[in-house]
Amino acid sequence: MVVEKKNKEKITVSFSGHVGNDGLLKIKNFIEFLEKNKALKKKKVSQSTIDKLADEINEAAWKKFKKAKGLQ
Repeated sequence: MVVEKKNKEKITVSFSGHVGNDGLLKIKNFIEFLEKNKALKKKKVSQSTIDKLADEINEAAWKKFKKAKGLQ
């Protein structure tokens, strides 16, 4: 494997031909995952928003549980 940084905007990665099409697809998917993960890390969410969402999820789960157990 050879990794070259051409400039700030471009990195070239070369692999042996033995990797095969399935290997190339897995590598491509992994690199896309890393790129998306980096973009998501830049987004900030307030703790109050997280807490509100957690409360909504807990409430919905509790309602579903009670309904399933016939407790409503």
